[in-house]
Amino acid sequence: MTASLIAPWLSVLVPVYNVRDYLTECIESVLAQAPDDGGVEVLLLDDCSTDDTVAIIEGYARDDARVRLIRRETRGGRPAVTKNTGLEHVRGRYLCFLDHDDYYHLDKLATQVKLLEANPDCVAAFHEVQLVDEGGAPLNCYLERFVSEAAAHQTLLEPDVYRCDENFFAFQVVHYAAIHTISVMIAVDRVPRDCLYFDTRYQVCDDNDLWVRLGLEGRMIYVDRILSFYRQHGTNITRNQVKVQEDMLIYMTQAFERVQPRMGQADQNALKARIAHYYSDLGWLYRRRRERAKSVGAYLKAWQWSSAGAHLVHAAKACFAPRAS
Repeated sequence: MTASLIAPWLSVLVPVYNVRDYLTECIESVLAQAPDDGGVEVLLLDDCSTDDTVAIIEGYARDDARVRLIRRETRGGRPAVTKNTGLEHVRGRYLCFLDHDDYYHLDKLATQVKLLEANPDCVAAFHEVQLVDEGGAPLNCYLERFVSEAAAHQTLLEPDVYRCDENFFAFQVVHYAAIHTISVMIAVDRVPRDCLYFDTRYQVCDDNDLWVRLGLEGRMIYVDRILSFYRQHGTNITRNQVKVQEDMLIYMTQAFERVQPRMGQADQNALKARIAHYYSDLGWLYRRRRERAKSVGAYLKAWQWSSAGAHLVHAAKACFAPRAS
């Protein structure tokens, strides 16, 4: 077994559940860039797997002290619950996340640690992510237009590296959160400990909620390089379209309450319009599922956020089944 010579200074949290097919690639992508002295710990958080997942992790843990297995006694059922369990065990002053079917680029950890060490007033760093298919073939990138779209909130530090300003949280809630969970590295000692949690009300937006809270605590660094790979396949939680819309609305309405005092009127109006749009889309999704009461309610919420009469028309139409396509 590799001996642990020093206390970990970086923790990587990996929630796992029935993922034996991808787990080895995931773990190896971290260990390949982690020194043997124990400075990096890989915390694998098992949510009651029923396949060979635990056996694979136990094999690593027996041979390598950098790998730790944490097993939940009861099924959490959603990422926020499992990740919160892992946060209770974190020992590093830097923190990263990795989903069990994804993997890191060999330069990820060193790149982000170097940047955070050089910018002690920044609370986190994030980077571009390459989307891949089930076999690892490249698809599109996660933040293809981010540099131009967020230009008003960024300052170039060095080639491909940008410093986000103190109002970046406004971009996150008005446009999109930008930070992918597997891309972020958090400087744990630079944020209040009670800020580091995932809201368990969410199925898919628990990470967005945390990134906005981090943005309110301090500045961030963006690295415009692919340093992680996100695998897309049919079992991704984010394929549930209705649940995504519902979670996004909880996230955005709560974010509006949280950041409104620090936003200008133009940003407030843009966020209200975005919330109305999401309610309208949700109303249509409900209508297609013939959930008429929910559909009407969603369209009325859209009207409340925008005062656009078209939403009232859609609410009236939602009382009837949609035409067959």
